[in-house]
Amino acid sequence: MVQFKVVLSLFFVCLFAGFSTFAQHLALKAVGDAQKGYQVDIYNGQQLVVTNTEELSLQLYNHDLTTITNLEHIKGQKWTGNENMITLSSDLYIQEFDADLSITVTYQVVNSNLVKKTIQLFQPSMPGMYYILKETARPANKPQRYLTFEEDNFPGGFAHEMFPAAGFITADNNVVGFLTDAGYKNQYTRNTRRRFSGRDQGFTGLRRLADPNLFSVADLAERAKNDDYIRQTFGEMYNLDAGDSTLLSIDPADQKAENADIIRSQGLISVTCHKGTQSGINMIAPFKDQNIYTVSFWYKGNAALALKLFRLKNGQKTAELEDGMKYIDNLPIDEKKWTFFKRSIMVPYIEKDSVSMFIGAEAGKEARYDIKELKIIENHPQKEAYNVLPLGEKAEKTTYIFVEPWKSKQQFMISAQTRLAEGKGFKGSVIEKMLYANFNMLTWITDVDNFKPFNVPNMNYAPDMYNRDSFFSTVSTYSKELNLSIWEEWGKTQTSKGSIGTIITPLMGSVEAKDNEATIEWLIWAMLNKRRFGVKLPHEKIEKAVNYVLNEFDPGRTGKCRSHFPMNQLDIIDYNPKTDRLAVNQGMLVIALKTIKELGFSISDAYIQKAENEYRNFYDVKRKHLLFDRNFPDMISLTDLEPEFFSLWLFKKPILTDEMVQNELEQIPILNKVTNSPHPEYGTTAPILIRVTKDAKGWAYLSGDYQPFGKFGEENYSDGKTDGFYYNGGSWFRPEYCAYVVGLKHGWKKARPLMENRVWAEIYLNPKWPFSKEFTPTKWDTTDSWWPSTKGLCWNVFILMADEVAGLRKPEMDPDYHK
Repeated sequence: MVQFKVVLSLFFVCLFAGFSTFAQHLALKAVGDAQKGYQVDIYNGQQLVVTNTEELSLQLYNHDLTTITNLEHIKGQKWTGNENMITLSSDLYIQEFDADLSITVTYQVVNSNLVKKTIQLFQPSMPGMYYILKETARPANKPQRYLTFEEDNFPGGFAHEMFPAAGFITADNNVVGFLTDAGYKNQYTRNTRRRFSGRDQGFTGLRRLADPNLFSVADLAERAKNDDYIRQTFGEMYNLDAGDSTLLSIDPADQKAENADIIRSQGLISVTCHKGTQSGINMIAPFKDQNIYTVSFWYKGNAALALKLFRLKNGQKTAELEDGMKYIDNLPIDEKKWTFFKRSIMVPYIEKDSVSMFIGAEAGKEARYDIKELKIIENHPQKEAYNVLPLGEKAEKTTYIFVEPWKSKQQFMISAQTRLAEGKGFKGSVIEKMLYANFNMLTWITDVDNFKPFNVPNMNYAPDMYNRDSFFSTVSTYSKELNLSIWEEWGKTQTSKGSIGTIITPLMGSVEAKDNEATIEWLIWAMLNKRRFGVKLPHEKIEKAVNYVLNEFDPGRTGKCRSHFPMNQLDIIDYNPKTDRLAVNQGMLVIALKTIKELGFSISDAYIQKAENEYRNFYDVKRKHLLFDRNFPDMISLTDLEPEFFSLWLFKKPILTDEMVQNELEQIPILNKVTNSPHPEYGTTAPILIRVTKDAKGWAYLSGDYQPFGKFGEENYSDGKTDGFYYNGGSWFRPEYCAYVVGLKHGWKKARPLMENRVWAEIYLNPKWPFSKEFTPTKWDTTDSWWPSTKGLCWNVFILMADEVAGLRKPEMDPDYHK
């Protein structure tokens, strides 16, 4: 009887806790015949959910673009396999090129909810071909509606969003989702702009725009004709300087003065700006969803010019447009000489909102400027190929299809991330899968003629790859290809002094190399590459970097670190002369010395001990916390525990004592208590930087008169409007979670529940944003006030290493790990 009860209990556990065990399984079926060709249908149990009229289409070009051919509706000439794996193959002769082409399409059921599709192309005939590849999947029956990662009811057209995913909801209430492998694997980039130059300001929209149609959905007109589909397009580039364009009319009546006077005369607009708020011209731009535009004009005047584009919803300004021109705050201007402005912007789906365009002065000072020949052009760009099929080498595209019961838009966003990780063979918790998927979707190729991997922090930061962000992101995985490739790119930025650059940006230069932690992290990365992959390191570059670190931060070998910059993310101030006031800098010197010693250079144990003692000396016995900045002894920051985390992670040894760590963490306020969090007695987020006070509350956000960030802090943290945001108490997942892991290793009892609460907050605190974020506010009225620019930050994937330190995961859970 006892045995029966146990079995019965296990049955209910499986039924309710592990429902997928009893769910319908996905199955594959090859359909067609030898004459017409074969394609693959996907079934959910007995229900057909995805059927294809073809497996792919190809456009092929020779390298001088004099010969082009279209191969539509490609199917398999033969097939092998079963319901769990099917391979289609075709051998074609391309008469236009006098070339052979082999195509292999493989479907594999990964688990009960997920199918992986891989296309391989091979040609042994030409030095190289350009190609555009399209995969078109069709619902077996009319869907209830289509959706994308960010839109619950997508009307169709291209979807350019923070995470590439699209799907449809079936009549029987299942969701069928479509995903893509990482850009560096599938040879695409999602970048739409380049950085400013020394002669310019703000982001500039690209004139060669790659992969705008990476994901597209049948529009309403196509659906009305029963032409339903979700399509993925690889290797397609829009050339805005070729093709056609339409000059749009601009009604002067739509141009409204904002805190300014306007005089018009024969195409010339003269604007006199008044003191106070921003002043200039506001107008409704003739922009529509899913189109590409170019704005141009000539200007001159006596104050720097700004141009801003905002969405208008019900007459109210909302988010700034992202995909092209942005941060145009300070255009250089000449009072007598005309300057030409020309920028392009891709307008994605914006729910049919209007777009407000502001041209004027943001400083709120008296100013005057003239504008002439203001034009807005709608581009109809020429479509060109840029993916390359080289001679005798395989080219591969991998996509994924998942099917599961429809629950909610929130769950679709979570599933899009977790299913992608599962498809790539990654194992881990829900948050680990989500962060791993996000990292992959933010790692694409550098440019249309440079297929080296390129990792950006998030879509808002694109196009720049930042040293710190790419370090934390890439070392979190065991991919030899990614770690070596991106690390080597950073090595190429090494200056004559030996320092490593902090930014790599496509189509523009960067000379930013400074005495922050970038060179130290590059050396740590070198050490990890040697440990993990057994590679031989470039001795000359390593030695040069080592000498730079030793001579820049502690030339007298005193054991004290001196630098112009903070050695962590709180890098919004610099110090002249160098400072030794910062706890994190001192700790990072310790990590640097230990790393340099492991790399084979002569560093004495006495020197390391001296540096360790200096790090411990930042602990104030009376205040019971590390001093973030000795000049501001009441400030406390979770980032001051980062060197301790590095020590535990890299060298398996602590630097600080249990008492120091526990007392430090006890004084960090835990905010945003939520009743349905895993541990409602605690908060779910903690501020990255806060002031400890002696009143009953015990803490305070920054103020203009007590903050460590100089002019930046005075301008941004004086009025309380930014309390709880960014570095004024924002909750940053990576340093916060790593600090809790440090607490766990030092016996702090609150560590594990706070780790679980912080994971919950990243997914559920804002129900509309179940994904990684740059930071989470610790003070807010509604989630509408959260910064859209923070969505999808990449470096939070570093918690994979934190979970290894905590004993919650093992390296072999990464699909690229090899002993």
